Amino acid sequence: MTQISYNNTIAEIKYVYNIFQRKYAFPRMIFMSVLLLITLILGIDFIIKNPSGYAGYILTAVSSGLIISMWLRPISVQKKLINTIEELCSEEYVARFYEDRIEIDTEVILTDEEPETVVISSHGVSTVENPEVLEEAEKKLIQPETSVYRIGTETLFPLETKEMFCLFVNKSLFHIFPKRCLSEEQTALLREYFKKI
Repeated sequence: MTQISYNNTIAEIKYVYNIFQRKYAFPRMIFMSVLLLITLILGIDFIIKNPSGYAGYILTAVSSGLIISMWLRPISVQKKLINTIEELCSEEYVARFYEDRIEIDTEVILTDEEPETVVISSHGVSTVENPEVLEEAEKKLIQPETSVYRIGTETLFPLETKEMFCLFVNKSLFHIFPKRCLSEEQTALLREYFKKI
């Protein structure tokens, strides 16, 4: 078993998010863009053949709007993600690498500010001005949990860069293990560990 303690910087999260997007989102976006581009060309063709008809204009407008929004959305999501991470408390991680699994603990480091009471509902997370009025059932305490990934049963995609190891989990989540937090021995052990996945 190998154990490491680490944290992630905003720059590292941005960098890995971009890798994550290129690996998983962009191939689908390119495919959808090609389909929408064909639709856009058909719309322009309809406009040329029948300038007084509405179908070509509607097809062109919808296709153009979808293409633009599809390519702008990852930028917006990244900005929201980074803003949210910057506003949250700091986190420290401890990862343990076993033969059959990886366990990652998250420790939330609270700031000196007074903690806020929040309500989690289908409408999202909202701050409560007067927490005494909440019923006990409505109050929720968010506790960090240990994430466990079983080798061989989960889809894990490790990646090594010059500055970090990345672990992509099921095309929906990633973990960053920065080399700046690792000794040379830990770096070598992780390199060998991830080669076996």
